[in-house]
Amino acid sequence: MVGDGAEIKWSEVFENNPRISKKIIPDGVWVKTVKGNRPYIDYSKTTKDRMAWKPFKAEPGEIYFAPGELRWSESDFVYIEPNTKGSFGGNKDWGFDNWQRVVDSLPEIRWIQGKGRRLRNVRQLETRSFRDACALLARAFLFVGTDGGMHHAAAALGKPAVVVWGGLVGPKTLGYDTHTNLCKATWFCGSILPCLHCRQSLDLITPDMVVEAIEKRTRILPSGSRRTPTALREGSGLDVSGAQALKSFAACRKV
Repeated sequence: MVGDGAEIKWSEVFENNPRISKKIIPDGVWVKTVKGNRPYIDYSKTTKDRMAWKPFKAEPGEIYFAPGELRWSESDFVYIEPNTKGSFGGNKDWGFDNWQRVVDSLPEIRWIQGKGRRLRNVRQLETRSFRDACALLARAFLFVGTDGGMHHAAAALGKPAVVVWGGLVGPKTLGYDTHTNLCKATWFCGSILPCLHCRQSLDLITPDMVVEAIEKRTRILPSGSRRTPTALREGSGLDVSGAQALKSFAACRKV
């Protein structure tokens, strides 16, 4: 059960997960996930303008799909996410032009993105929800973007990723060892206001660095094809590549 210990706090992320109940079960185990209980935030030092981080290591979560959610047929593509939420003062935004330069540098790659501002020479598919975007991501062989919900989803689905980090929060806290984490910041300020330190940290990562990281990831794939999508267990709705622990994804899904 996920909530405050007395009331279920449901999220679409938990749909179809056999480990999580939508109803309160006597003697059931609670995973506490409410505002003010993020295990990676030091609330005693957090202010209205700046978040403070605790020692924490994210672990891949789980995403379970119902058969009806697996509507996408695309394969052999890279899922790119150039858009970020407006929260955190824009301190996760690497820059749309930088993402465009990455795409332009790798024309041989089949690029796909979800909804939002569209990159040139990238096929855009209208994802209906976060879960629908995750179902599309399950068909990709690589995720490329900044830290956020989709990089957590990539880890939950067992997908490799190239992730760009600024100076807000670092990959040692919310990143995954299975991903290529590009980070030049030496400290992480947690600023929720526009921040020069965060901007400078992002600017230290060049499009060429991201291109090189993508090339290294694609180089290990079988020659002659980029990679076939991870097999889905028929009828179960579970991406069999996905799935290790609930706790981190429940904790990180809003970051």
